Amino acid sequence: MERPRHLSRRALVRVISFTAALIVALAAAAIGGYTASKKYRATIEYSYQRALGELTDYISNLDITLEKGQYAATQKQLDGLSSELWRQAANAKIALGQLPLEGTSLENTYKFLSQVGNFCMALSGKVEQGEEITEEERQALDQLSAYASSLSQQLGQMESDLANGELRLGDAQSVLSSGGEGADIPDINSGFHEMEEGFTDYPTLIYDGPFSDHIQQQKPKFLSGKAAVSQNQALLAARKATGARELVYAGKTSGSLPCYLFTDEAQTLTVSVTQAGGVVEYFLNSRQIGEPLLSVEEGLEKAQAALADRGLGTFAYRYYSLSGGILTVNFAAVQESGGMQAVLYPDLVKVGVALDTGEVVSYDAKGYIQNHTERELPAAAVTEEAARAALSPRLTPESHAMALVPSDGLSEVYCHEFLCRGQDGERVLVYVDVQTGMEEQILILLESDAGVLAM
Repeated sequence: MERPRHLSRRALVRVISFTAALIVALAAAAIGGYTASKKYRATIEYSYQRALGELTDYISNLDITLEKGQYAATQKQLDGLSSELWRQAANAKIALGQLPLEGTSLENTYKFLSQVGNFCMALSGKVEQGEEITEEERQALDQLSAYASSLSQQLGQMESDLANGELRLGDAQSVLSSGGEGADIPDINSGFHEMEEGFTDYPTLIYDGPFSDHIQQQKPKFLSGKAAVSQNQALLAARKATGARELVYAGKTSGSLPCYLFTDEAQTLTVSVTQAGGVVEYFLNSRQIGEPLLSVEEGLEKAQAALADRGLGTFAYRYYSLSGGILTVNFAAVQESGGMQAVLYPDLVKVGVALDTGEVVSYDAKGYIQNHTERELPAAAVTEEAARAALSPRLTPESHAMALVPSDGLSEVYCHEFLCRGQDGERVLVYVDVQTGMEEQILILLESDAGVLAM
């Protein structure tokens, strides 16, 4: 009969040592996973906070503009107000689409945001034709203003709750993801649900105009037909874009633009890569920026070179801003049309260069990914010469280009772009519709040491 074997003292010590090492390794892995998870949650939480803040600002501005609309009586004033309403409502939709609200129906909220600009534009058309705004239509404006005011107050309360620690947007997303587990956590969805219920007496608006689908339902045009990529393929794309080898998976986002998220060990770099096509949507390196050693011109060259390396196509530099030692440059895609290059303003890419080292520390291609596609640009019915002759006599044209610009209802208009000098020396951009000869937009270029801003 075989004698039972007993572990020797050395073997016993080895087993205990291995077991202890395994426990330490597992604990380290758990801590590492917890840290990465915490970093991911903080990143997502910040993005939600920023979106809520932007949404609150846009709705507040919408409220003020609608209040002005109650007192407007001329076609010129109504035109200006409706244009403002379009911009504010479109930006509000974008901010709303970035919040963790997949489990909440927001049909009425989106309908409200889509209709305010359309309705005001319809009233403008009536006045232009010599008709008067009826008392019923003014009452509808009153109701729209009241709804905007109510939305603004509710969003302000949500921001206050967030600041007081009574609401965590990221936790709300976790509740959704877990199918209800942790439902005792204050849920942002309840606030938006109450907003939806507040539209019980929403007016029926009779007007001529489109009702645009909201941003969440729009599919990114650049990703159309692109196959889904794996997490590992997305990681390789993130490494190539940033040059950072030690990136780890940090989660993924949903919504209209699903992405994989990655971060580095120091937790200063965040990269987002689309699940369709494996395209880098954005990255942000939050490292400390030293004293600037490069000029703005050198920073522009660095940004242009970095964008060229992305291989997305041809771009034109438009504007820049300078803050905290980082030069952020706006580029717009360019398309050949009729022997000329047309600037596609909706297809924007932003590149941030740290002026201490010339390193690219930020990159944002969401505008390009959402909008870029090959357009069928119409032949110009209005020539450059005719459009130039129609400019205000107070403007002196300095240059001309062709440009596609965003317009009311999230549509696009092909225009002549004139860079002009105003009577006081300011630079002014005027966009003239190539089909109608009407001025589509007028922008003032504000130039300072902090950059060039179009207003």
